[in-house]
Amino acid sequence: MSVAPMKALLIFDGREAFDHPDRTIVDAVSVECDLIDIERLNGRLRSLGAQQPDVVLLDSTWSAARLLKTARRVREALPNVPVLLLPDRTKASAPQVRGCSAMVQAIRYARRRQRVQEELLYLALRDELTGLYNRRAFRVLAHRILRSAHGLQRQVLVFFADLDGLKRINDRFGHGEGDRALSRAAAAFKATFNNQSDVVARLGGDEFIAVVFEEDGRRADDLCRHLRQSVAARGARESRYALTLSVGVARSDSEGAHSLSELMAQADAALYRDKHSRHTTQAASARNTASAADPLECAAPMLS
Repeated sequence: MSVAPMKALLIFDGREAFDHPDRTIVDAVSVECDLIDIERLNGRLRSLGAQQPDVVLLDSTWSAARLLKTARRVREALPNVPVLLLPDRTKASAPQVRGCSAMVQAIRYARRRQRVQEELLYLALRDELTGLYNRRAFRVLAHRILRSAHGLQRQVLVFFADLDGLKRINDRFGHGEGDRALSRAAAAFKATFNNQSDVVARLGGDEFIAVVFEEDGRRADDLCRHLRQSVAARGARESRYALTLSVGVARSDSEGAHSLSELMAQADAALYRDKHSRHTTQAASARNTASAADPLECAAPMLS
């Protein structure tokens, strides 16, 4: 089975005498090397889109200031792509390592190291069970959204929710089933809040939170309706218990609420009003009908 070659982007300066890059890199079957003049670098970086290289190579004969400036431009546009210096060909040739140039080996090592760093970053920022952001990542990213919203004069919605009856599920069916219930709830959040600008997290236990920009077609009631439908669809697959969320919502233009902590407190208060209201309704219904069914209807959220 053939392995797809690595893609390298070599940046050079066409205004200066430039020896042809190391043939062992350009011609190596394991590396596809694309050359770009530094004068056209900005346009090329903007046009890459999803077709990003595995590594970017710079000419090590440049001055340190120029190398640093170019590397900074590349890192701003391609933060997840490693940058390496191409050896000076005027010096001793790169040694051969098992039939492959030392530079090719360096590219492979840099790419492996980058993948390890990405995996570690993912583990540091994600909830292991659900794949959503964890509490630490949420606070950082949510603060960024609020700053951006303030600058753009846009409103932000904060959704605070918890999974109803998680303790009962754990007690009756075990914590493994409780984990599956949490994963289903997380899947409903992913299906509802799926814009690139949305930040969705599991804060811990049965608590979930989302911060999104408010816009046409994505109002609080629209999103909550979608969330309820998504949870209900996943809950319908389970006959032993019901799957519902209690939900509270706060808006960034609410009176006196501008910070993330204030918005979270307002959404949390709305969540408990929603939970109390539904439990009161369900208790009255149970007395009247003597129904033993689990309470499953997720009421509409209350805006603070």
